[in-house]
Formats: sequence, C-alpha cells, structure tokens
Amino acid sequence: MSGLSTHERFLCRLTISSLNLLRVISEQEGVAIEELNAGRVCDWFLKDKLKREQNLDTAVLQWDDPPPI
Repeated sequence: MSGLSTHERFLCRLTISSLNLLRVISEQEGVAIEELNAGRVCDWFLKDKLKREQNLDTAVLQWDDPPPI
C-alpha cells in the first residue's frame, strides 16, 4: 500500500473492512455473499443492534450508541 495516496489507502482499508464484515453477515445469515443485498444487510444491522442492546456478547459490532438528543 506504500504506493497509494492517503485517500487511496483509506479507501483500500475501508473496502477490506467492508468485505470482512460482509463475509460475517453472509455466514450468520446463511447465504452466499453474492446473495446479500441492501435489505439483508440492513436487517442484519438491526439484529446486531438488538444483540448489543440486550448486552449479548454475540453482537459483532461493539460500540456504544450516543444518547438521544
């Protein structure tokens, strides 16, 4: 990655991170990564959020949501 600009390195890291997350989503949803679409990905995010809210350690995304304003 040394030959890439700062913006290109960022986009490269973002793309790799996204691919890794899509692999996790496809595995948890029991579908091939090619079968994922926006609806399935958004549904997975909601399921993962519910796991976080229930304090389940099985949630993939581990961050605290900010309090509502």
